[in-house]
Amino acid sequence: MKGDLISEIPIIGTAFKICKAADSIRERAFAAKLSAFISGVDSVDDSKKEKMRARVKSSPEEAKRIGETLFFVLERVTDFDKPAILSKLFLAYIDNVISGQDLRRMAQAIDAAFSDDLQKFIEVKTPPKKSESGWMQHLVSSGLTCAVAGKTINEAGLLYYEATPLGNKFRTAYLRKRS
Repeated sequence: MKGDLISEIPIIGTAFKICKAADSIRERAFAAKLSAFISGVDSVDDSKKEKMRARVKSSPEEAKRIGETLFFVLERVTDFDKPAILSKLFLAYIDNVISGQDLRRMAQAIDAAFSDDLQKFIEVKTPPKKSESGWMQHLVSSGLTCAVAGKTINEAGLLYYEATPLGNKFRTAYLRKRS
């Protein structure tokens, strides 16, 4: 139904036009996010693209699951820097630096993380152990950091934050030099 008749009905027609405009904006936003992801992946040389094709052919079920995860995460992300992060992690997957399951977990972590906290996690030279930093606390829900209790008498009752094994893999995969 194209809505030509509906658009003529007062109030409902206005609501319909607003919905159509919102769909158009969502489509453009998704296209921009997809473009940012693709530009990161498309910048690789032909041998890397062939590696990508071979990886997809070797495990079509895994490729399907990764594609679905990337699609839904790209659809939901609210910051335009996240698709570029996803593309770097996808390239790490293609190079066998991380597994398909790791990539899917990291994609979910990117989706859950506040962009500024994620950028801080990437930019910090080494994630601190026993940190009280707010940005590390806020990444707990993403699975990239976790809360740890103080272990000495002086630290009794205190909570600190540190990178999880997934967070360390994330940083390694993201910060690696492309081969």
